[in-house]
Amino acid sequence: MTLDYNIFLEVAVIPLDITLYCYLVFRYKNMTKVNDAFRRFAFLVMIADIVDVITAIGTSAHSLMPNPAHQVLNIMDSLFTSFAAFAFIYYIYAYSGMDKKSFKIRSIINHVLLVINMLLLFTNPLTGWVFTYDAGGNYIHQFLFVPVAYGFPILFFAIGSIHMLTHRSKYKTTQVISMLIGIVAASVLFLLQMLYFDNVLITLFIASIGVLIIFLSLETPDYVNLLKTKAELNEAREREAAALAKEQLSKEVMMALSKAVDAKDHYTNGHSERVAEYAKEISRRMGKNEREQEEIYELGLLHDIGKIGISEEIINKKGKLTDAEFNEIKGHTIIGWEILKTINELPWLSTGARWHHEKYDGSGYPDGLSGKDIPEEARIICLADCYDAMTSKRSYSFPKAQADVRAEIVACMGTHFDPDIAKYLLDIIYEDTDYNLREHVE
Repeated sequence: MTLDYNIFLEVAVIPLDITLYCYLVFRYKNMTKVNDAFRRFAFLVMIADIVDVITAIGTSAHSLMPNPAHQVLNIMDSLFTSFAAFAFIYYIYAYSGMDKKSFKIRSIINHVLLVINMLLLFTNPLTGWVFTYDAGGNYIHQFLFVPVAYGFPILFFAIGSIHMLTHRSKYKTTQVISMLIGIVAASVLFLLQMLYFDNVLITLFIASIGVLIIFLSLETPDYVNLLKTKAELNEAREREAAALAKEQLSKEVMMALSKAVDAKDHYTNGHSERVAEYAKEISRRMGKNEREQEEIYELGLLHDIGKIGISEEIINKKGKLTDAEFNEIKGHTIIGWEILKTINELPWLSTGARWHHEKYDGSGYPDGLSGKDIPEEARIICLADCYDAMTSKRSYSFPKAQADVRAEIVACMGTHFDPDIAKYLLDIIYEDTDYNLREHVE
């Protein structure tokens, strides 16, 4: 049997394809995205090369092989050539790095092109638009042969090449030069084969040499590891930025909620924010770290969140509350607990809301806890809350003089307040010689 095609170049590189792919299988143990993409690219080039040679031999058989078998071989040949070029795109994407939004858009476009290519090939037995066979089994090119057999693989190759060149800052200069030479050489050879040497199998020979060039210039272990480290660093920075944005959003939401609560009480303008500031300063003096101080601050902002569920008539009543009204007011601790405990990511927030009215001697509410059974953060909030109540105008009282506030705290140490925590507030009061830590009413 005489072959219709010169297959020797592609036959010669098949051992190279197999050797290189086997090396990648054994070498790449801890796979990165780049390694995985390159190995997939090398595998598809190897398979496409083998299928192209088998197809050339089968097509040369003419009448020895039925036309449907010729159709299958040539469809598979064109498909694997396109798959190899398609894999090149995603290797370049993996190597260059890309944000998720850009990757999604580009991936949709690429897959649409691949689907069109596949549809034209799979429907060819019915349409005959790409290639047909005469009665003698001779292969006949039709009007869509060049766009399908050459156009789509070249298009995919071009997409990957253009992306690499437009993101050349991610590569070393020597890599860009070697890849650029390889791209130009491949493009020229593609064009020459398409126009003048249609019977010489050179497409997959070029692809195989291209895989080798990429392996030698881009897939060096040290540089791949460096690229991996850089990618991991970028991902860590993105996660940190997202976490900071989320934290900032949480603080803004907490501040808005605290202002909404204070707005219900005509006499407590800024109460929650002041309690948060006092509690944070007490915790700082207790030796808490910055994260713990922030948590105490957030507890202070939302300690009265349950007042959202209490009627404004009771909250703003000027006279003495009845027992029923006082019991309803006390319910704000449970309401706040129920609201805040649903925030799964910040489970500790509900602590201050439920127990900031507990007293050290056990006479507080809602659970009558005493001593160290009261969570420490709630004991801090309780002290800050009472201090602000004494230094602010209320519906039932006027601000106390600083000396009276200090005397009240001393008198309540061990009964209302934890004495170990109260001493830090006394230090704050002692240092506040101008009595600035209070509500300032204009």
